Amino acid sequence: MTPTKAVLSAPTDPQTLTGRPGAPGRRRAGAVAVWAALNLPALLFLLLSGEGGPAQLALGALVLGAAVSLYRTLPLVSFFLCVALWWSVGIVQRDLGAVVVSPYLPAVFVVSFGLGKLTVRPRAVLGVVGLVVLSGSAASVFTGLTPAMWFLLATALVFACQLPWLMGRYVRQRGELQRAGWEHARQLELQQSTGIAQARLRERTRIAEDMHDSLGHELSLMALRAGALQVSPAVDDRVRDLAGELRSNAADALERLRDIIGVLREGDAPARMEPALPDIGDLVDRARDSGVRVELERVGDPGQLPDMTEKALFRVVQEALTNVVKHAPGAAVTVRLAHAPDEVTVMVRNGPAPGTSARPAVRGRRGLAGLDERTRLAGGEFRAVPLPGGGFEVRARLPRTPTVVTTAGTAPVAGPYEDLAEAAVRPEPVGCAGSAEEGLAHATARLRRRSLSVAALPLGLFVCLAVGMLGYYAYLCTSSVLAPRHYERLRLGSTAPEVRTVLPDHEMSDPPSELLPEPDGAECRYYRASGALFVRVDVYRLCFVAGGLMDKHVITAESRAPVDRD
Repeated sequence: MTPTKAVLSAPTDPQTLTGRPGAPGRRRAGAVAVWAALNLPALLFLLLSGEGGPAQLALGALVLGAAVSLYRTLPLVSFFLCVALWWSVGIVQRDLGAVVVSPYLPAVFVVSFGLGKLTVRPRAVLGVVGLVVLSGSAASVFTGLTPAMWFLLATALVFACQLPWLMGRYVRQRGELQRAGWEHARQLELQQSTGIAQARLRERTRIAEDMHDSLGHELSLMALRAGALQVSPAVDDRVRDLAGELRSNAADALERLRDIIGVLREGDAPARMEPALPDIGDLVDRARDSGVRVELERVGDPGQLPDMTEKALFRVVQEALTNVVKHAPGAAVTVRLAHAPDEVTVMVRNGPAPGTSARPAVRGRRGLAGLDERTRLAGGEFRAVPLPGGGFEVRARLPRTPTVVTTAGTAPVAGPYEDLAEAAVRPEPVGCAGSAEEGLAHATARLRRRSLSVAALPLGLFVCLAVGMLGYYAYLCTSSVLAPRHYERLRLGSTAPEVRTVLPDHEMSDPPSELLPEPDGAECRYYRASGALFVRVDVYRLCFVAGGLMDKHVITAESRAPVDRD
């Protein structure tokens, strides 16, 4: 691909003027419909006012047809054709109204808007506009277009192309932001589900370690009793051999159990040094000693609870108290244990933190997901809900006889707390602290620079045009000045070569020829009496007949001023 074609070709995933790319037949039908719609204003102009003529209508139809057909593959070429067609009408007719009220102005709007929706570099668009201006400037020389009219047409060109293009860029960036937002939400959902799955796995690992503590203890006792039986003199050799085999099998089972738990343990984390049967009362006392306003209520006879149930109750209270300390420091907490014949219920309720809003702040929910997993595996139910008046309540119901539950279920944690707006996962950065903030800062700075460049582009172009026009205007004014002393030296009847020796290089660009009738058959020239800018000055008129000066006249600045006829 040549460099020129690389600039003019369409960007990745271009869209047609008819919307999103579809089937070839639909695209062709849409292109024909767009072409007909763009030619409709020119046809109405011709039918209603007679402006343009059949030749202009046919030429416009051909150019617009080429622009529509090339828009998908060469959008910049399509843009050039539409703008050149629209601007050439004003240059040929030398009328600003022919540009402002033009049948081809809607085509410029549509193509400029579509070009803004594409990922075309602004420099490429500016290059096309500059090419149109250069081509139009060359054409204006042959059509006799005045500099003032050229400046007005160039200004209209800049704003007619820029405003729809900016609108198209806004629509494209808005769509990109929407897609990025949904993609970010999808990533958050993926991270949330991954975090909850990890929390469940960690809780299952803790349960496995708890089972290792209990089962390992029983296997050790079994091996010890088998060893005692093996050395007992009251048994025969056959029983002694069976006892030795039993002791060996128990030792092997204990070793395999340790290997399995070692694989399940996270990373290189050491084994937890927790009591085999933790006590909730001790946990509450330690929290109270640490400054937590917590009260423990016990209802019913606790009796003898299975180890799995006891540890599940302990973990519920432990996690709930940890959440209170993190998210509601200073809040009053109530821990209630209700023992029934068939089940036991634990409830941890806290009020809002002093001086904060009543809405609780729930973050990643991984701890709650772990509690739900542990409770579910023990055959119980878990629930965590916000309280209407503020605060939070965690409740777990566990059977006294644990039910065997399969580990296939990985549903999200149930409960109304799922509906909290604050429950959106906020993943903590791992090993890249500050990367998100830095990325956001860079993206914001880049967007700000692009916005400034887009806003400064038309403004800078307008300033350049204005400065150039002012410079050209100053040059015309100063190069068309006939000094008063030279004017006084001119005598009627002088030949043109004699007069030309004192005349300036240029005539006045906008002479007031309508204020003074010119003599019949005379060729009149107008010169400024002063080089002052932006003010009315006296004008010298010199009329020549047959190569000689036959009349000279002064048109005063006062006579050129507007007359109030009221």
